[in-house]
This record gives sequence, structure tokens and C-alpha cells, in this order.
Amino acid sequence: MHFHVLWLDGVYGWEPGRRCADAVGTGGRHRSELAVATPRPANPTHEPQPDRVGSVLRLSLDSDNFLDMNFPTCRLPGSACLLALAWATGGLLAQTGGATGAAASVERVVVAMGTTLRIELTASGRATGLAATEAAVRAVERVEQRLSTWRDDSELSRLNHAPIDVPFALSAELRRDLEAAAAWWRATDGAFDPTIGTLLFAYDVRGAGRWPDLAMLQAARHDSGFTHVAFAADTLVRRRAVQFDAGAFGKGLALDAAATAALAAGASAVTFDFGGQLLVRGGDTEVCASFAIADPRDRHRAVLRLEIPGGSVATTGNSERGRTVEGRRLGHILDPRSGRPAEDFGSVTVWCAEAGAADACSTALFVMGPDQALRWAAAHAEVEVLVLHLVGEQLRARATPGLRRRLAALVPDLELP
Repeated sequence: MHFHVLWLDGVYGWEPGRRCADAVGTGGRHRSELAVATPRPANPTHEPQPDRVGSVLRLSLDSDNFLDMNFPTCRLPGSACLLALAWATGGLLAQTGGATGAAASVERVVVAMGTTLRIELTASGRATGLAATEAAVRAVERVEQRLSTWRDDSELSRLNHAPIDVPFALSAELRRDLEAAAAWWRATDGAFDPTIGTLLFAYDVRGAGRWPDLAMLQAARHDSGFTHVAFAADTLVRRRAVQFDAGAFGKGLALDAAATAALAAGASAVTFDFGGQLLVRGGDTEVCASFAIADPRDRHRAVLRLEIPGGSVATTGNSERGRTVEGRRLGHILDPRSGRPAEDFGSVTVWCAEAGAADACSTALFVMGPDQALRWAAAHAEVEVLVLHLVGEQLRARATPGLRRRLAALVPDLELP
């Protein structure tokens, strides 16, 4: 059995020509897979990057069944996408017609919104499954086009640059997004607030980081807050130079849109992993999906297993994006109420039915801190919460009752009451 090579060459943020190929023997059957390796961000800080949407081609060749090809469209501005493909010998192409009516599982990986989206779904057949993955990707692209502030042509960026005190016409979709954000802002008493773009700039969260002086911090706080925007009919008016940022809710909304699109296109069950946020919909609700929760000090070390029948799981912490600036630890999560970085105590994991709510609430509850987060969750039955709290060198897990019974410790040094 031999392989030809798939590669993406000259693609922004990828390693040109990188590829991997694996052959797996399974008894009397032989299955080979070819896939582009995981994308490597172009900047060494691993911060989200603008305008980067790519695709991974995955091939599965099964010697007694079929050749399964997932060809996502390569959409990378200013780059050449070169694909060279052949297949293992043995006449596998001639066998592709034999399983067209069987239920199929399809996997796909794309790069979107500065991170990786992994799609796994089931459908009545391969053609339907592939169409469902394409519908999901297109849905994510539409959300990114609407909400990304890494690109000047997005609707949210245009709102941020609109004149103050002049009504800005909103699309129905952006109005829905911002009204949902306003609801989460109210529900969390301002611990979640997407109008802190000026604060993010003051701390240079997207760059090397900095500690702003008092004047810069006061100016940023002056131009932050949902209280300084107003909805009117199909418009929104900014009363101050408020800058929206979708970093704490855009990915969740994209997941909800992707799942809705995939199911509408014929998928019967979907599982998404979008930069670590998970969403499960459809399928047998008696069968739980199992996920690992990482140590907030080391994302490669799993400390808990969580099983859920559906819904979305989002985790917020500073482990990957905190940095030291002027000798002081600076996290990327800011408290909108004080204008200061949130306390870096560990991590918060939230389980909700909807991904948008899980995304927003995980940020808000991290900002609140362990004790307030659990008190807040006790008053909101639709939200289940896990707090991983570092007390000295001891890692402690605290969870709401609905989540506690779904957790299992994976390491002996975790304190799990």
C-alpha cells in the first residue's frame, strides 16, 4: 500500500508542504488515512489571528468497503492551495458505490475565527454527511463575517466605527446577537460585557500586553459599558465611543449556528469542538458524550472526565494566554466592573443547553470568582458549573449538583468532594 501526498502550500499561518500519512492494519482489513497536520499559528504567541479560514482534507480508505473523501473548499486569501492526491492500490475507487445507502459518520477539521473547529456528525449517507459539514462551515463563516473585529469589513467593526449618537442600521442577525449579549450582561450584573473593546486595547490584550496608566484606564472605562448603547427599532446608537468585542460570545453563537445548519442539512447528530468549547446535539440522549477537563496549570493534563447527554461545555481560564508584563502576571480576562484583570484562581467550566450561553457564562463566572460563581449558578438552574480552584499547590474541584454527579477524577491529587 502506498500514498501520494496532500499538501497546502503558501498558506498564511500554515507550514507549507507539511503532511502526514498513516496506515493502520485492522486484522484482515486495511484502512489508510491521509490528513494535513494540525495548523500551526503563524505568530508565536498563539493569539487569535484575523482573516484565517482554512480546511483540512481527510481521506479514509478501507480495503473492503470504500474510499471516503472530505474535500472542504480552501478559502485562504492570497494563498495557493495545492492538492496532489492518489490512493492506495487495490481498486478501492471501484468500490465506492457499495455503501451509498448506509449510515455514515463524517469528520472534518477547519480553521476559523482564529482557532480550530472539529466537526463529527452522523447522517443517513456520506453525501448527506458531507453536505451537512459544508452547511456547518458556511454558518460559522457567516457569524465570523458578522462579528469578527479582526476584520474591518465585518458588521460589528462597521458598528464600532460608526459616528457617535447616529443610529446604525443593524441586520436582523446582528440585532439578535447583541440582544442576546445584552441579556447575558443583565443576568450577570455586568460580569459579562462585550462593550469593553477600549479596555482590551488599553491592556493590549491582542498584543504583547501592557499595564495602562491611570489616565488611559479611566478613559477606557469611560467608553465601556452596555449602559452607553441603546436599541431603537432596527438600529443601535452608541452614546459614547463604545467598542464591541465578540471574543466572549462569538464562538458560542457560531457553534449554535453550525449545529442548526448541519441538522437542517440532514445530519442526525453532531459533535463540535471549537477551540476547546464543545457542543453536542441530536442522536440518542441516553448515550452520554465524554470529555476531559484540563488542569488549569497544564492544558495537556486531564484531571476530570465529564459525561453529558447533550448541550455545550465551555471553559474559561488564563493558562494559555496569560503573560508576564513588567514583572507582573497579566491575564487576558478583564473584569468589566472594575476595569482590572480578573483574579487568576484556576478555571471555570460551564454546561448549558446553548453554546452562546455557555461561552458568555463561562467568562462571566470566571470574572465573578469561585464563591460568587457557585452562588450565581445555584440561582440559575439552566447553568451547571465546575470550578477548579488552586489553593496553594492543591487543586480543588467544586461543582453544582447537576454537574457533580457527571464528573469522575482522573488523577489522585485532585480534591473532589
